[in-house]
Amino acid sequence: MKEKSEEVERLEEDSAWVTQHYEKLRKYEGKVVAVKNKTIIAVSESIEGLLKELEAKKENTAWLLLEAIPPKDVSFIL
Repeated sequence: MKEKSEEVERLEEDSAWVTQHYEKLRKYEGKVVAVKNKTIIAVSESIEGLLKELEAKKENTAWLLLEAIPPKDVSFIL
């Protein structure tokens, strides 16, 4: 069986971190955040703005967790 790459493992850890800390991330409601190594490294009102900020920081967006934090009153039907 092929081993997971370090990048994939880090993305999984970052995703679990977001899930565990979701209530604390409510301060970013209505925004998009980038997470790297269990840390918010960028925040923006839009994905376009976030990508520009990450590009300016020379971050490789292919290996970052980008997460939209919806407003509290938004419901999702799955």
